[in-house]
Amino acid sequence: MKAAFLVLTALLLVGCGDTYRYPCQDPANKDKEECNRPACEADGFCYDKLNGLPEKETTPTVEESPAPEADCNTPVESTGE
Repeated sequence: MKAAFLVLTALLLVGCGDTYRYPCQDPANKDKEECNRPACEADGFCYDKLNGLPEKETTPTVEESPAPEADCNTPVESTGE
C-alpha cells in the first residue's frame, strides 16, 4: 500500500511544471515593455508587484520646451464685428 502511494505521488509530480498565472510573473518576461512601468500600471500586472518586489521608481519623460515669448508691440487686428 505504501509503495502504491509513493508511485502515485511520483506520477502526479511528473505533471508539475513551471507555469505562471500571469505572463509577467515569469522571470523570462521581466524586461518586456508590457511588464514594466508605466505600461503595466493600468492592469496591475507589473513584474515587481506580482513577485512581491519593491516597486521601481519611474520618472515621467516629458519633453520641456520653452514657451515662445509674446511680442507685445504687434497690433491686434480688428475683425470688424
